[in-house]
Amino acid sequence: MKLLITGASGFVGKFLQKTLIGQHDAFNLSREATEDLLKAESYPETYGQVDTLIHLAGRAHVMHETEEDIYQAYAAVNIEYTLKVAELARRLKIKRFLFLSSVKVNGEASSQPFTEADIPAPLDAYGKTKLEAEIALKEFCTAHQIELVIIRPPLIYGPGVKANFRQLIKLCMLPLPLPFAAVHNKRSFISLDNLTDFIVLCSWHPKAASQTFLVSDGEDVSTAALIKTIRQVNKQKSLLIPLPVWFLTLLFKLIGKSGLALRLMGSLQVDISKAKTQLGWQPKISFHEGILRTLKE
Repeated sequence: MKLLITGASGFVGKFLQKTLIGQHDAFNLSREATEDLLKAESYPETYGQVDTLIHLAGRAHVMHETEEDIYQAYAAVNIEYTLKVAELARRLKIKRFLFLSSVKVNGEASSQPFTEADIPAPLDAYGKTKLEAEIALKEFCTAHQIELVIIRPPLIYGPGVKANFRQLIKLCMLPLPLPFAAVHNKRSFISLDNLTDFIVLCSWHPKAASQTFLVSDGEDVSTAALIKTIRQVNKQKSLLIPLPVWFLTLLFKLIGKSGLALRLMGSLQVDISKAKTQLGWQPKISFHEGILRTLKE
């Protein structure tokens, strides 16, 4: 199988390339190359007979946003560039377009696991532009008979993880008690191993065509369990103390971190039964193994 990948230098892209070594022919497509190819009258032989274009490139959530027009900053990459890549796929006569979206399309929190049938409810610019990209891609791919596959992962972790997950790991490494023993939320995560395994499956599986999938490790854990796992893998004591959730929520609100409180105390689960039943997929590794591989980096 011959694959064309955007965002190959990113967090998921680098890991995917390692996964593909010795299995499939994979070629990287940079943003500059996309622009050049859209202007070209003919294409290099490298881009001939590509089976699937895997579109990983996008503007991810930024912890300390500096852009004045936040929505447009996300839209320029997540919508406008995505549609340019789709147009290139059409010109190259690529049969399948795989789009890495986000569970943020569904929302920021869930009282019960999200499913693919739920009405989207994104709250921030990142989630909204991912949803708009999905809608535009469905229209484009239907019009040009391209098989579209949309994958919405929750928080992705693994070797090289950054942002809030990296900060949590650093915090857990300190021999300090943390006040989350009474937090009994449930959150879905997905390791790079499981996500890239699912991406490869969706790049060729006949039953993945024109479908949207939610995917995770299949093990939903509380913040307390996450901290315990990180410290257990790192051969540390759990050192968790029980402070009331309402008190922690108020404390985070007072210091202007309500969003962080939602991620630490709120629940966000996804139902992966569609991926299991329709594609016969099972997570490749356990959550514990995923944390072990993350900390081994």
